[in-house]
Amino acid sequence: MTSSRMGVDRFVLIVSLIGSISETAGGSKFNNSLTTTESQMQEPITEAETGFIVPVHLEAEDTSLLVIIVIITVFGVLANLTTTGIVIHFRQFHKPTYMVIGTLAFADFASLIQYLCHLILASINRYRVDNYGYIFMTVIYTTAHASASHVVLLFGLRYYLIAMPHRSKMISKRHVLTSSILMWIFSVMFGVIYYVARFHVARSKIAVVVLVFKSYLLFVPCIFILLFHVTKIYKLRTSISRCRMSQYVRRMCTMIFIIMVIYIFSAIIFPITFSLNFFKVLSERESKAIQIFARFIWLFNFSVNPIIYFIYNPKVRHHVSLRWQSISILRN
Repeated sequence: MTSSRMGVDRFVLIVSLIGSISETAGGSKFNNSLTTTESQMQEPITEAETGFIVPVHLEAEDTSLLVIIVIITVFGVLANLTTTGIVIHFRQFHKPTYMVIGTLAFADFASLIQYLCHLILASINRYRVDNYGYIFMTVIYTTAHASASHVVLLFGLRYYLIAMPHRSKMISKRHVLTSSILMWIFSVMFGVIYYVARFHVARSKIAVVVLVFKSYLLFVPCIFILLFHVTKIYKLRTSISRCRMSQYVRRMCTMIFIIMVIYIFSAIIFPITFSLNFFKVLSERESKAIQIFARFIWLFNFSVNPIIYFIYNPKVRHHVSLRWQSISILRN
């Protein structure tokens, strides 16, 4: 009896020891997995892991910078919405040039809205935004191409109006809208090509792909703008007097210079910062000032377009002022 009892006690002791060991091992595995999960949730996503995220969190970290950037973005959104609304509402602006300016304002509006959404989501949860960075980058390239292509469309239309005045009278708002839709289709295709080329290549080729696409957005629109402008000035030399010609050329060249400078600055700084970060010349933090300056110029480019092309136009301001006065009189 005593020996059998001792055997049972030994068996129970062995079973309890095995159970405690397995429980400890299982518990440690569970705790390790839980700790790993929590650390993965709390650990910041490094630049090496993403490599393609536009670092909007840099401006979101500083409250004063965030307020300034939001003010600029909201101003640009309202300016572009106002321009688009005026073109749509008033029949006097249902002309080819004004219609193209309206479609350009809509493209700039789309660029500003996507950035504002990106900034708000990054302020709320940066890590989740970084996980979907490929979507934001594809949309950024799509809207940037749409804005640049509509600027080229505007300068191409102005050249056509001067070079072929008789044929240009046949252009209707339907032609303008069709051209704008085609520009958006090309822009979506550009974004899809960027997505395929950028996110399905080896890491060693990422820099080449990004710099090629950014160089395209920098040089191709500028080449077309200069080409249309120079050929338009050449055509004008045979159509108007030298006095009027000199005044018109000075005014147009000033506008072209402002547009080109703003666009080149907004398009060239991002490739520089990307190269500095990608080739580890500067880290993301070390190039923070350059990144934020590039963001300011980029937003300024989209926000100032409706002022340069439309709102600053004396005819537009005069017409809107007259309509506003007539509405005020009717209300009173």
